Order: sequence, then C-alpha cells, then structure tokens
Amino acid sequence: MADWTKDYIDILKYPEFDYEKIIEKWTTVIDENPAGEPIVQTPDFVFDVRVALDYILFTYAPESPYARIKDMRERKEMALKQTVIPKQFHKKIISNENPMIGDMLTRFFRVYEDFDYELLISGKEALITLLEVVRKPIDSRLLDDKERMAVKAKRECFEDAKYLMGEMRKMLSELRDKEPDAADAAKSSVFKGGFAEKMAR
Repeated sequence: MADWTKDYIDILKYPEFDYEKIIEKWTTVIDENPAGEPIVQTPDFVFDVRVALDYILFTYAPESPYARIKDMRERKEMALKQTVIPKQFHKKIISNENPMIGDMLTRFFRVYEDFDYELLISGKEALITLLEVVRKPIDSRLLDDKERMAVKAKRECFEDAKYLMGEMRKMLSELRDKEPDAADAAKSSVFKGGFAEKMAR
C-alpha cells in the first residue's frame, strides 16, 4: 500500500473487509443432495480484500493521485491499472455490479464521508420499521374502537413512509450531484428489496 493509504487501514476491522465474512454472506443454498445435505453456491466475485481496498482508495480517497479526474470511468480504469485486481473482475467493478465492492463502498462512505450518507442508511432502517407496521394484518378479534385505531395507525405509518421515501430520494439526488458513485452505493443499500423497492419505482 502507498504511504498515504495507511491512514485508512482501520477500515479493515469492519465485516465488509473480512474475507471469511464476505464469503459467508454471499454463499447461498441452491439445493440438497440425496442425503439431505445442502448444496451451496459460493460467490465468484470475491477477491483479496487488501487489493479491493487499494482500488477503493485510489478511486475515491481525496488524497488519491487520481482524485482530480472528473470522469469516473477514467478514474476507475486508472485505479484498476494501479492495483492487481484480476481482469475478469474489471467490467463489473466499473459498472458498479460487484457486490463485494458495493458493500465496501457503503462502509467507506459511512466512515469517511459525511452525515448525508449515514442519514440515508438510518432512513432506510426507519422505513423498514414503518412498512412492517403497514404490512402487518389487523387482528379480526379486535373490538371496533381498537380496530379503527389500528387502521388509523397503519394509515399514518403509510403516510410517514411515503414522506420518508420522498425525502430519501431528494437526498439521493443531492448526493448524486456531489458524488455519483456514493449515490449508486446508497441507492443499492437504501432501496434494496421488497416493498420499499416497489415504492421507489
């Protein structure tokens, strides 16, 4: 690692930079063999985390010699040349389609950037809580008054969720103007999965 990158070495303590935890997170059970044992599929996009950190720093750190390159594709290509990331990973990294790099970027922006990113992630957590209330069925055994209160609470949670979603989309737009790849990482994290993703669309 270059001397200026040593200031970022502490980020390796996070699970997004732990090789074994990355493999564990992205390993999926796809079937069972005749003995009932799981057949798993391991991720094919994982590589050395130190090398991945080098790429992230050369692409996004303000001290990087490539930080003044405004064209993000060019900056990424320069960073890839500077590191020893195998070429089979380059295309998806450039197009923000490598999940390991995406998770690492999420952590990097949370730790080293500003509170906008952290606020977006916290907003997602609040949104999930609200949507869980909206989806939860109302107990048919409730008395009329309690049932009306439950319906009212669901409506209020839905309205709060719509408002929060709108605010998060505004923040993403502002973040995209400031740092497009940070916005891509945030959008992937914030709107990933289920009802929240359908609302965002």
